[in-house]
Amino acid sequence: MKIGLGIKTICIYVKYKIKYGKRIFMSKLNSIRGKLVIDLEHDGTLSIGNFMMTQGPLYLKVLNGGKLTIGDECFFNHNCSITCANRITIGNGCAIANNVVIVDHDHLVDREGVSEELKVASVTIGNKVWIGATATILSGVSIGDGAVIAAGAVVTKDVPAHTIAGGVPAKILKEI
Repeated sequence: MKIGLGIKTICIYVKYKIKYGKRIFMSKLNSIRGKLVIDLEHDGTLSIGNFMMTQGPLYLKVLNGGKLTIGDECFFNHNCSITCANRITIGNGCAIANNVVIVDHDHLVDREGVSEELKVASVTIGNKVWIGATATILSGVSIGDGAVIAAGAVVTKDVPAHTIAGGVPAKILKEI
């Protein structure tokens, strides 16, 4: 089992290295179970630290000019989606539960409706952050080290280090 997983991980590494070249940095030492989909548009870049663990599917999309950085020893459970138009940084040792969505942009809306033009603002997630199932992290948010985001939360504002945030929109519930 471990040998098969190792071979699969190396094949994924080779596939994306051939496809994206210098625009992707991905450690050869990862634990990728299930599906991993990486889509780097034009000059978008992706950096994945050592020993990322995924249960898959995991969707990583970086739009033109965006920069997505994932630190060492991060875990992504089933069906997570990250779309980066500007900059998303995820620290080391983060645990991200199933069905989590992280985005650093939104479409502009006016009287004509939804525009294809994007409003972007960076997202920063500190070290050892735990993001609960079905949480959504929206643009312009910074989450401090050791914070916990409760299941189902919609994070629209910064979350200080070592706090628990939850709700829609997320509010600080308690200090850890």
